[in-house]
Amino acid sequence: MKIKLLAILITTSLLFQCTNKKETRQIIHQEKMETLVNFFDRNAWDQQLSTYFSELDNQGKLVSDKIFTVASSRLIYGLSYASQFSPEHLDRAKSVADFQIEKLIQKENEYYSHSYITNDSIESQSKLDVWQQAYGLCGLSELYRQTKDPHLLHTLHKLHQGFITRFHDQKAGGLWGEYSFDTNSVSGSKSLQSLMYPLTAYMINLWMADQENKELYENQISENLALLYQIGWNDSTNWVNVQFNDDWSIKRKNDGFLNFTVTPGHNFQLAALLLRSKDFTFLPDTTKEKYQKLGKKIIDITLQKDIFHHNNIQYGFYSEVNPNTSLILDDRKTWWQHAEAIIALSLYEGKYEKEQQLLEEYFFNTFTDKKYGGEYFYVTKEDQPITSELKGSIGKSTYHTIELIRILNENK
Repeated sequence: MKIKLLAILITTSLLFQCTNKKETRQIIHQEKMETLVNFFDRNAWDQQLSTYFSELDNQGKLVSDKIFTVASSRLIYGLSYASQFSPEHLDRAKSVADFQIEKLIQKENEYYSHSYITNDSIESQSKLDVWQQAYGLCGLSELYRQTKDPHLLHTLHKLHQGFITRFHDQKAGGLWGEYSFDTNSVSGSKSLQSLMYPLTAYMINLWMADQENKELYENQISENLALLYQIGWNDSTNWVNVQFNDDWSIKRKNDGFLNFTVTPGHNFQLAALLLRSKDFTFLPDTTKEKYQKLGKKIIDITLQKDIFHHNNIQYGFYSEVNPNTSLILDDRKTWWQHAEAIIALSLYEGKYEKEQQLLEEYFFNTFTDKKYGGEYFYVTKEDQPITSELKGSIGKSTYHTIELIRILNENK
């Protein structure tokens, strides 16, 4: 009886400790979200325009009066998600969304997003790229998930329709990386990013939120995932394939070597996307199983690579690699790549829980600026902040870190 009681007490104590650790991590995550949002609230918010300027230096000082679609959209995403914990953020998210819809979206014929506005003047564009167009829908999709506003959904449908019309390759499948107003699809623009980013930026989120219109997104998600499974991973180099020809064959030099560099972050990002497919009810179970298997394989292989400082994950990993030789080309460490790695590890059913926790601690301790606020884009090999890189820019606001926190919360 005493032995049973002791066993119960030990088990209860361990469960209590685990619960406390999880609750502590959740509190830390909420504090990180608030700190990040507050950096832009303090330094970038313009009361007259009711939106945020995009470019901030290391100390939070405005560099320009440009307002980028991608930066604004990523702020809307962060504010919308954070509003679940701090409801006051929702009003700001709606204000920024109103500005984006009024000023940064072209509504004639097929909708699309302008790159940026400055002094009420829109930048003239001869072509569109898939990255800016996909991330233009990022924040509005999350705002819809939080509000279920039917007027916002109408705008999202129009933007999605315009996106698919311009970028979808009806012959070879998948998506082009660029669209020209003169020549339509831009030859040579296909990439890993043109397959992955539209899914992770908005399409999966909108598929989850837009319950009555899921079929609008399912074909493209399925098509892109099938291509990523077939050509996204290179078993010869054990790196992702990044650049493709128009027929989705891999881009190579005349000597046969791959004609691109790679980032460890894209290995992790592809793995995470494949692992997330387990929730896609429109895919057959056999398809989901093979996607899961490849996603786990990519993580297993990437963790064994010589990319970690001091050969230890707790010191982070380098930014750029030659896939032909696996030589390190850039030994700086990048904030978004580490966020993608933590997401991937968190989706691997607990196998790498220790590694995930070490990398989380590294991420928040290293990239958070405790003096001026916000996050560093890069740190050096020895973890010294590179302060010349903007903390607010076309692609740097609140998105990657808050997306990371969201996925951690959803998989706790």
